[in-house]
Amino acid sequence: MIQLPPIYPLTDSRRAASLSEQVKQFGEAGFPLVQFRGKPLDAKAQYEELITSLRQAHDNGGWPMICVNDRADLALLAAREGFAPWGLHLGQMDLPPSEARRLPGLERVHIGTSTHCQTDWASVDSACDHAGVGPFRATSTKTGHAAPIGLEGLRRGAAMLHSRGIAPIAIGGVRLDDFEPIFQAGAESIALISELDRSDPAELCWAAQGARWKARPPFRRGQGIALVGSSGSGKSTLASALGPRLGLPVLDLDAHITEITDHSIADIFEIRGEAEFRQLEVEVLRSNLGQPSVMALGGGAWASPGVRDAVIASGFAVLWIAETPEACWSRIAADPSRPLAKDRDEFLRRHRMRMHHWRELPMALPLGHGADEIAKRLSAALD
Repeated sequence: MIQLPPIYPLTDSRRAASLSEQVKQFGEAGFPLVQFRGKPLDAKAQYEELITSLRQAHDNGGWPMICVNDRADLALLAAREGFAPWGLHLGQMDLPPSEARRLPGLERVHIGTSTHCQTDWASVDSACDHAGVGPFRATSTKTGHAAPIGLEGLRRGAAMLHSRGIAPIAIGGVRLDDFEPIFQAGAESIALISELDRSDPAELCWAAQGARWKARPPFRRGQGIALVGSSGSGKSTLASALGPRLGLPVLDLDAHITEITDHSIADIFEIRGEAEFRQLEVEVLRSNLGQPSVMALGGGAWASPGVRDAVIASGFAVLWIAETPEACWSRIAADPSRPLAKDRDEFLRRHRMRMHHWRELPMALPLGHGADEIAKRLSAALD
């Protein structure tokens, strides 16, 4: 099933900030995915804001990912400019998802739809991999909405969508005190508009993440855990904080490679080249997957098919530490032990290319919180 962040923020043209500025602000706050909702602006205004948002995200290492609401035409135009969005959300009266999937440049985007009742849940277009389920309760952000479905309706809808491999997203009038029961009911994410204006967005997402972990922990007690993500995302620090809480040994793969070769990662890159380093990385990794541990992998490791195959075959859980690219760069810039620490543009380019692999994984969003806080929240989810 598609992996989604715990909160799925939507832009709102009623806010003082422009739509593109809202996308940027959500990204800076730590949200990896934002829905671009431009109603009631006209098509030209929406497209100008959309293409600005997509260009900014492209230049920022692919962060945040953007899903376009309703406007398949604008998503198509953006794709023709080389900026295909992450996804496209289509309502009941919009272009059918299977038809949108056939549009050039949109063949691989994630498509979602809106659902309100049992008939909808049973008949979601096979082109969709996620779907809004609601409204949970009445909301002022959308007129003429369907009758609220409440917690029991959400539970039924989530179960039906799960059975088809479609990720359910709770939407419509959701508040902070709804988070825990909503995730317990089976929602994978919560779409928010108004609540984001009443509270700190990052703290709302932090609360939602904890509630989702409590409902569905991302690993089992005693299971090995591989932490992946960008250089500078805090994988090694989190592994050191999490391992003792779970009673598991801790391994930093890059540090282990440095120890057994007596060369820094930067030196191996320079002397042997990246291709040889990746081969060495897989060999050392495989030799350390025989027993459960909390293992921090290098920034580019998960882009290697050999690494992915070895970790998946081992039964280790995999968790993407989804830190913002800017925060990652600020930690590694000018660090001589990092192969990419001298070139910001190259760092962001690689981050953008690697996002394709990371975004397929369960995620841990730091959202301004330290490794100890994240480890505490993760380990508490197992109790």
